Amino acid sequence: MAQMQPITVAQYGLGPIGVEILKLILSKPWLRLVAAVDIDPAKIGRDVSELIGRNEPTGITISQKLEVKADVVCHSTGSRLRDVQGQLVDLLSRGSHVVSTCEELSFPLDAEARETLQKTARSANVTLLGTGVNPGFVMDKLPLTLSAVCQSVSAIRVNRVVDASRRREPLQRKVGAGMTPEEFASNVKAGKIKHMGLRESLMMIANGLGVELDEVSEEVIKPVMAREKIKTQFLTVEAGQVAGVHQTISGRKGGQLDLALDIQMYVGASEAGDRIEIKGVP
Repeated sequence: MAQMQPITVAQYGLGPIGVEILKLILSKPWLRLVAAVDIDPAKIGRDVSELIGRNEPTGITISQKLEVKADVVCHSTGSRLRDVQGQLVDLLSRGSHVVSTCEELSFPLDAEARETLQKTARSANVTLLGTGVNPGFVMDKLPLTLSAVCQSVSAIRVNRVVDASRRREPLQRKVGAGMTPEEFASNVKAGKIKHMGLRESLMMIANGLGVELDEVSEEVIKPVMAREKIKTQFLTVEAGQVAGVHQTISGRKGGQLDLALDIQMYVGASEAGDRIEIKGVP
C-alpha cells in the first residue's frame, strides 16, 4: 500500500489559539507544517519551536507574510468577518483551502462578504470552512444533530456556562473581567464586549431545521458580578467588579418554533457546562 503524501499546512495567526493549532498540526504525522505567519515583530524571524516550548528547531521560521503555497491554511486572526475578509480572499486566491476560527464565518450573515468569499473560493476551486467549538458546534451543530431523532421540533433552548478563568487572557478581558459596571456598559455600547457568533448560531439552527424565523430579538448583554475576590493566572477581580458576560438571544416562527440561546462566560463559574433542551415529537 502506497504511503499517503502529507497534507501541507500553513498556520496564519499565532495568538493563543493559533499556537494551540500549531501544536496540533505538529503532532499529526499526516500533516506537514510549511509556514507560520504573524504580524507581531517580537515573533517574526523566530523558529516556531520557541512558541511551543520545543527544544529542537523545526526549521519553520515565523514570517510576516505567507510566502509559500500550502494545501491548507489554518487561519486564526480575528472574530469579525469584515476585519479578516481581505486575509481570507488573499489566501483563497492563492489556491489554498482555508479553515478559519473567525466566529462570524460559522454561518455568515453579511451577504456581501459571503458572496465575495464564495465567488473567490469557487474561482480558485478551493473550500473555505468556518469552524470552532462555539459557534460551530456546541450551541448550533450539536442541537441540530440531537434534533435529528425527532419527527418535529417545536422548541430548542441552549444554555452554556463557561469558566473564563480557565481560558486564555484575551478571552478573560473580552468578557469584561475586572471592569466596573460603568466600564462594562461603555464597552458593550462600543461593541467591544460580547460573545461573537451567538446570532449566527441562532440562524444556523433555524436554517438547519428549514425554518425562516418571523422574529429575532436583539442580543441582550449584561454583566455577571463577582460576589467575592477572584484571582486568575492573568488578572484579579474584586468583589463588586464584573466577572464576565451574560448574553441571550431568541427567535421564533409563529406557532411552529421557539429558539433561545443563553451563554454566560465569567471567571469563577462553579457550574460550568452545557445544557440542550429540545421539545418535539421523537
